[in-house]
Amino acid sequence: MAPFWLVRGLVGAPLRTLVRVDRPGTPHFGALLAAIVVLYMLIIAFGQSDVAEPVRVLVLGTALVLAARLAGRRRWIRTALAASLGAALVSAVAVAAGGTRLATALTSAATVLLVCATIAATAVTVARSRRVDVQAVSGALATYLLLALLFSGLHQLIAAISGGPYLSGVARVDDASAFLYFSVITLTTVGYGDIVPVSNAARAVVVAEALIGQLYLVSVVAAVVGRWTPHGRA
Repeated sequence: MAPFWLVRGLVGAPLRTLVRVDRPGTPHFGALLAAIVVLYMLIIAFGQSDVAEPVRVLVLGTALVLAARLAGRRRWIRTALAASLGAALVSAVAVAAGGTRLATALTSAATVLLVCATIAATAVTVARSRRVDVQAVSGALATYLLLALLFSGLHQLIAAISGGPYLSGVARVDDASAFLYFSVITLTTVGYGDIVPVSNAARAVVVAEALIGQLYLVSVVAAVVGRWTPHGRA
């Protein structure tokens, strides 16, 4: 029985910490931003590794649990935890079963769903804040970074499903780092031209991403910054 209690102590405590709902107060987005930055670094460093795909989904699932915890809904936290573990398991099984296109499609689909849920939980927390301070601005920044991840996963999902030419300049459909790079330069409307859409589906997603990125900056971010109350002022 000793090993059982040891495993329960090692695993149960972190899970209880994640599921616990903090007392009402100013939400702190530091951990969420850190998880997103780690996810970016992981994709950039190991974007072409099949082994890294389940790990990427698991880190994104951690971001979802953190966002749900900030929202302060215990049921959301448990649902987020279950969804995160399930998505990571599906990705791991797909990678183990072989088939680059299938594993990429499943991992990308899990990424899109998890990012959408994380954006929704973060938006609820920011909208509920009575006072716009540096934490609310951090939440808006986290959402902007998540948008790039959302469209990166969407580009990769469509490319894996279609099977035909999708982006010129990306040689492999499982190259997550290239898709993230393309998503970031599209969302920020930089458009270097080294990677370009070659299908109608790609052009449609690119148009939507560029418009959403600019509208988010001039509306949501501008509104949050405009209501920013410096520390010490009522």
